[in-house]
Amino acid sequence: MYLCAVLAPFLGSALAGLFGRLLGARGSGCVTILGLFTSMVFSFLIYYDISLMGAPVLLDLGSWFSAGSVHVSWILNIDLLSAVIMVTVSTVSFCVHVYSLGYMMADPHLPRFLSYLSLFTGSMLLLVTASDFVTMLVGWEMIGVCSYLLIGFWFHRLSLTKAAQKAVLVNRVSDTGLLVGLMAAWWYLGSTDFSILYNTSTVCAYTDLICYTILIGLLGKSAQVGLHVWLADLMEGPTPVSALIHALTLVTLGVYLILRTSALWELSTNARTVLLFVGLVTSLMALTLGLVQNDLKRVILYSTCSQLGYMMVSCGLSAYSLAIYHLLTHACFKALLFLGAGVLIHLTADVQDLRRQGGAHAALPWAWCCLFLGSLSLMGWPFLAGYYSKDAILELCWSTPTPGGAYCYFILMTVALFTSAYSFRVLILTFMAPSNSRRTEVSHTGLPYTMGSSLVILAIGSIFAGYLFNDSLVGWGSGFFRTSIINGPLTVQAVSSHMMPVLYTYLPLLTVPIGFVLAYSFLWPLPYCADTGLRTVYKFLMARWHFDFVWNTHVLKPVLDLGTYTWAIVDKGVLEILGPRGLRNTILERAVPVVRAMQTGTVHDYALMLQIAVIAGLFLYALPNLYESMLSSMAFARALTVAIMLLVLAP
Repeated sequence: MYLCAVLAPFLGSALAGLFGRLLGARGSGCVTILGLFTSMVFSFLIYYDISLMGAPVLLDLGSWFSAGSVHVSWILNIDLLSAVIMVTVSTVSFCVHVYSLGYMMADPHLPRFLSYLSLFTGSMLLLVTASDFVTMLVGWEMIGVCSYLLIGFWFHRLSLTKAAQKAVLVNRVSDTGLLVGLMAAWWYLGSTDFSILYNTSTVCAYTDLICYTILIGLLGKSAQVGLHVWLADLMEGPTPVSALIHALTLVTLGVYLILRTSALWELSTNARTVLLFVGLVTSLMALTLGLVQNDLKRVILYSTCSQLGYMMVSCGLSAYSLAIYHLLTHACFKALLFLGAGVLIHLTADVQDLRRQGGAHAALPWAWCCLFLGSLSLMGWPFLAGYYSKDAILELCWSTPTPGGAYCYFILMTVALFTSAYSFRVLILTFMAPSNSRRTEVSHTGLPYTMGSSLVILAIGSIFAGYLFNDSLVGWGSGFFRTSIINGPLTVQAVSSHMMPVLYTYLPLLTVPIGFVLAYSFLWPLPYCADTGLRTVYKFLMARWHFDFVWNTHVLKPVLDLGTYTWAIVDKGVLEILGPRGLRNTILERAVPVVRAMQTGTVHDYALMLQIAVIAGLFLYALPNLYESMLSSMAFARALTVAIMLLVLAP
């Protein structure tokens, strides 16, 4: 059961990829959906089994490689943390697969697309069940490859091809940091196994070093500030890809990596402070960009960045169980938002521009219900999934008795306010405002049952997931994760967050009506852009804080200039002389003429060369032993023999 839960998506991917032409679109869909359904059922059984037993399950699949003191085996470690993420990944991915069968049915390459999706899901399951850094890195890199294939699936679009290349290059930067952290863990701790890492960690300088390198590794995958530039460019791709990447899998890898190495982060106060700062800046940046975007999917994308900032803040405050709780609820309502937006885009001639939407409330009631429900859960409306996890993070920030806690509370409340604003802006422009579309872009009625069933499942999760998992994951005194997550001792703020004054608990709720007023006031930026100052701010935000300009000007251009110099010095200089081509030219132009000149055709010359070669060989045979042991009788006898032969050959 445990092994089947991980391998079922790989089997479905192989069948759809290798035999897609024989199976056809529907056959490939049935194979991949069956694999994901099997994985989902087994994941729920594993969650039920492990939560009752309270002990991880280890599956030793054999040794992988051994080099010196490094011994790596294929061991699947399925503990409570892995079980929770397996349930979330398999469920959301199953819904995305079923949805894709209706959304991409007209695409002739649907089997290949489903194969990539299943491979992506299997790689995620392999990553969360890895028992050490090395095997986790295999799943980490497989997810990177699959993201490249999925982002560039419509390879005939130049923009998507460039977006896929940009995603790979940016993630290479962060993956290098993770690789350095892996080597540092092996060097200082003597192993890359997570269990040994938990038991041998201590407060010292190398702990900060490992945490900083892990932080660099997660900046790219989790799209944190600075290395988030790849995320917005892939919004032209298929909507199921956006849902799978941004709801749960790729962008939440950084959160999982922090949770898995929580023993190290608890020993590094400096690293947790930096993590807290990164999460706050990412949330602020995302809310400003989400306010001015006119692309429907990009608005939802930047809300993902802001929610990832919430999770990073929670980890920075040592509330790791709260981070995974928000990860679980966020996966439900964010997948619902993306797939609901996909219904709207699919039935309006693939138009994503908010300025060309409107009036879809009556024609697309399913899309309206999904986006409205997902947006309310994102805002933290009472008793929906996002309400429980999001308010818990805000309450934790309020009760933290440090200046950092007060700053976190103020900034995250601001983020919550403007999240409500741009969420209502999307709802008003797409559904309630008068239609501004062309005649060929008018909303069409009708929804395939495959797309509708997926939305129903995710809607149920967006309503009930927060309530169902609240007590077990973050309940007062809950020890659900046991040794899967290493928390520090119970702190004062963790207790105080359950005893807030009632007035403060209503403050997040006020952000929803205030956000509606702001959204209605800022539907269109044109009236405000008449002012020079506001127009400058608007252009700055539309340029996405000029991060792309900074990367291109101050990073990529110097690197390319350096490449020009190294090409001239190394490639055309050193390698041209000492490389294969240079050695070939040296032999043909210099050595060959010399040897050719020695071929005189005279027997006496050949005899002289033979005599010289024999004498040189005898010296090489005798001299090493003479220097090793001068008193040895064998060395003396060998030297005497050489002397006699030289006397014979001398005439």
